[in-house]
Amino acid sequence: MNKLILFTVLAVICFGFTFSADKRNSFTSECFQINGTISFNISYMKSDDKLGYKEAHLSDDAKLNKYSCDNSTGIYAIIMDNDKSNLRIEFGLGKSKKKLQAIENDHWGVTKMSYNYNIDEANAKKLGSRVATADGLFFVTPNDRAYSCSKESVNLNVTTDSNNTVVSHEVVLLDVSGLQMDLFPSGSKENKTYNEYDYYYCKADQKVTDVVPIAVGVSLAALVVIVLVAYLIGRRRTVAAGGYERV
Repeated sequence: MNKLILFTVLAVICFGFTFSADKRNSFTSECFQINGTISFNISYMKSDDKLGYKEAHLSDDAKLNKYSCDNSTGIYAIIMDNDKSNLRIEFGLGKSKKKLQAIENDHWGVTKMSYNYNIDEANAKKLGSRVATADGLFFVTPNDRAYSCSKESVNLNVTTDSNNTVVSHEVVLLDVSGLQMDLFPSGSKENKTYNEYDYYYCKADQKVTDVVPIAVGVSLAALVVIVLVAYLIGRRRTVAAGGYERV
């Protein structure tokens, strides 16, 4: 019986690992590489003027629909998912002459993300296409490193409809997990293998937990107290037995 339970647990774990691994997307060109799981938490206004929510994921069918590796016009990637939505990612370099890009020298990063999607829920106040956009600096990384983050979110906080009119109260939260991203400014990507020293980790992954140092400190303090108590008990017993033996 115990063996059957153990086998079942292992099977569930293996299936779960395989399922999670299948959900990772990978997009590669000669100038960039993007790996990870990307999902979207979407809010929309319902007919009763309350917010509704839905979640979307890049499916296994998502593909790199269009991209550019031209440094002069801008490096970007457009990821198409089932012809219903697409995600545009624009990269920037520290040496870029664009004033809106404030990436420091010898670094690269993402300067803009736009997500095109549809609101077709029956309870939505306004149906149709949407574009959620975020301008700024994201995933900034030294030129000789690839970016890595176990989990991170970006708020695409400006949403417009098909008439390019801003839609109030509707935002999209882009969630990435297991993200690994690299940029090759020269425009030529070699077959590159990565180790842990090739990555620049996000702030969440750089934080060192205090649990281990605290646990070690408490254990050492407890050990000192135990040794001290044992010494005092042993000394008292020795004195009660007639004192120390004199030579």
